[in-house]
Amino acid sequence: MIQRHSVLLCTFVIATAYAGLAQTSPNPTPASPVPPRTSLGAKPTQPPPTATTPSIEAVPENTPIITIEGVCDISLNGTPKAASTAHSAASRSTPLRTTAAKPASNAQQSISCKTQVTRAEFEKLIKAVAPNAPATVNRQIATRYVQLLTAANEGVKLGINKDPEYEEQLAIARLQVLAQTAERKLQTEAANVSEADEKAYYDQNPSAFEEVTLTRIFLPRNPATPTNTGAAPVQPAAADTQAIADEAHKQLVAGDDPEKVEKTAYEQLKNTTTPPSTKFGSRRRGSLPPAQEAKIFGLNPGEVSEVFSDSIGYTIYKLDSKKELPFEQVKDDIKRRLTQQHLEDSRQKITGASKAEYNDAYFGPEGAAARPAPPRIPGAPNAGAAPANPSTTQSPAPK
Repeated sequence: MIQRHSVLLCTFVIATAYAGLAQTSPNPTPASPVPPRTSLGAKPTQPPPTATTPSIEAVPENTPIITIEGVCDISLNGTPKAASTAHSAASRSTPLRTTAAKPASNAQQSISCKTQVTRAEFEKLIKAVAPNAPATVNRQIATRYVQLLTAANEGVKLGINKDPEYEEQLAIARLQVLAQTAERKLQTEAANVSEADEKAYYDQNPSAFEEVTLTRIFLPRNPATPTNTGAAPVQPAAADTQAIADEAHKQLVAGDDPEKVEKTAYEQLKNTTTPPSTKFGSRRRGSLPPAQEAKIFGLNPGEVSEVFSDSIGYTIYKLDSKKELPFEQVKDDIKRRLTQQHLEDSRQKITGASKAEYNDAYFGPEGAAARPAPPRIPGAPNAGAAPANPSTTQSPAPK
């Protein structure tokens, strides 16, 4: 039987294969062939029978659904078979009949047995490595599995399972599967968020769901576009650029047309590129530069921000409207936030449960010299990476 903790190589090879298969849609059902024309009085040619859709339920669980001839030395769980029982009738490999009067050739000896995989064994494998795989890709996954078993069988023949490195690699593979399975379990538990939790988060963090509609004027610092005359572009001095931005700010406060204000500023900057649209649209917290966001959300409708200056240019905002989004519109976003927060809490609890000490005589003092980043062990959590957040906004901590 295939054990989840023992299908180590299958987890990496077959799951990777399924990821590639999932990106391509299944082959479309071919159109029914058009019957060929027949001469008068001749019997029409019958079209070929249409392929029937496989019925998984019609196959008993203990029925072999894959038979591999020539694979004799490896068990389905990846364990090498003992030499004395490799071809015994008690094992899953069944000897084929051979003629006793004539010695078998090398080719005949290489397929003197067969290994079979039952439906139950194959479906246990699918559940372990590709639980979401549709039945339409079962044959492709089975093909990769046969290739894997055949290659592993050759590895046993070559004695690779007796190399010292083999045991070390097997130990790392076990750790990877344990870590990956633990991570998946944490993700499942973290996603267990009730609607009551979502509503409580919404009520405790009203500012997180404010949305503002903005008008924006942006003046770049980069030089004006060169002309076709070959002359060097003329760029205003920093003081002049600041003055132009300040004048645009005054005009926007006075209620002038933002598009005309920005266009005039570009002309004064001698920048011949087309100014960006001043209609900046709706924005929520977490979508604006952190240094500007608090001041922008602190504005009232109709008010204009200060002139924000950075290495890219000068930016002025006018807040056109502000509203709080209803709970039903943001509940999915709240669930993502709470799921991510629960997952991070669980990760921190796990990492805080251990403490390591390192021998400075061997490793050197921490931070003494810059060293290249160590190679990442596949399957191990990446401590240096920021957690993935499907939400486009930052998640404030619940109160």
